[in-house]
Amino acid sequence: MTETQCAGTCAADDDLRVIVDSHARRLNGLEDDVDTLKSGQSAMMEKLISVEAQGQERERNRAVEASDTRKALTDLTRQIAEHTGAQERQNKLAEDSLHRWRKFAVVAGLLCTISAAVGSTLLSDQEVASTIWVHWLHLREPWDMPVQGVPHAGS
Repeated sequence: MTETQCAGTCAADDDLRVIVDSHARRLNGLEDDVDTLKSGQSAMMEKLISVEAQGQERERNRAVEASDTRKALTDLTRQIAEHTGAQERQNKLAEDSLHRWRKFAVVAGLLCTISAAVGSTLLSDQEVASTIWVHWLHLREPWDMPVQGVPHAGS
């Protein structure tokens, strides 16, 4: 600058260079600080993106695990239902078999009772008993057999 351009006392050119150099150093320092902040911001953005990606991966894993758990529970429920159905069918078959055996036992009991009644009625008749023992079985009548080893009271 020239003296005519200055309104008052003008500073020497050396003074201006010192001031400009000082400002240049300060600007360089500010630029370095801005670059540091930008690199820090970039690193934080990368870390944030990484954290977000990890969170999304965890969420996908949880969704897969939940799906697997639901599928396992559905399969288990189906197996329990099948098992319960099979047990009910086995119980029904066992109950039917037991019912048949009970009918058979009742019929067999009735036949035995009727046979015993007829037999006792027929065997109580002396002539029928004699016919069965002598003519059919070819044996001696049990009441005609002598008792062995027991002496008679009258002898």
